[in-house]
Amino acid sequence: MLDVNVELPAQAGEVAKEAYSDGVKDTIREISKIGVDAAKTLRLALAPLQFSAMLQDRVAMFFKRAAFRAPSEHRICPAPCLALPILEKVRYQEDGDLLTEIYVELLSAGFDRSRVGDAHPAFLTIISQLSPDEIRVIDSLAESKPKNYFGRATSDWSNSSKGIVEHLNRQGIKSTDIEWDSVLVPDKLLWPMHLQVYIGHLHSLGLLEYVNDPEYTLARGLSHHNECWAVTLTGFGSLFYRACVKEVSVESFAVTPQDRI
Repeated sequence: MLDVNVELPAQAGEVAKEAYSDGVKDTIREISKIGVDAAKTLRLALAPLQFSAMLQDRVAMFFKRAAFRAPSEHRICPAPCLALPILEKVRYQEDGDLLTEIYVELLSAGFDRSRVGDAHPAFLTIISQLSPDEIRVIDSLAESKPKNYFGRATSDWSNSSKGIVEHLNRQGIKSTDIEWDSVLVPDKLLWPMHLQVYIGHLHSLGLLEYVNDPEYTLARGLSHHNECWAVTLTGFGSLFYRACVKEVSVESFAVTPQDRI
């Protein structure tokens, strides 16, 4: 096991030895069980934060949380090129925030020998471009058949299930004829009026694609004339889901006013 009072980064100097909080020291001791490289990676992340105990504790907490999500028999040191940028991102993230958990889950994949191949380097940049609502859309599309969404552009009727039902009724389509399990329900989003924007953005990131198979539109009593389209995750989107979202209980995170586009 490493001696945290001796093997601090040389550039931190004597002051840095006293700057680590007891909680951070305990975390470094626990992380050192994974290996010297893991402890060094955490210290590199902490090096610029020697005079901020709060940020030290926050970074160490997220690093430890990610490490111990990985099964002990699979646990390895994550590549610094993955771990350090993630820890930079979570410095100012709130604990209990959905996007924070997505960052931690990506780091956890880097700790897990059986999942490290899922941790694509592009995912860090992608997470920084997503809103919590878009994570909810990804989670809804994962491991399922393509789902329908309504409205090519934002409109009042497509912002809620009630509005969609009324719109379809005006076209002679009974809501009971619709497979609602195969619909991206706007009511589950904080900002349902942005669903169409989310779809376009996820498509531009390569996470989502449109499905033209009539099985997913016409066979459900719907078509483009009803302003209804089918979408699904791409292979890249499915990889993102496995690495960053799958093990996170997305539905347990309440929709809050902070979840903005």
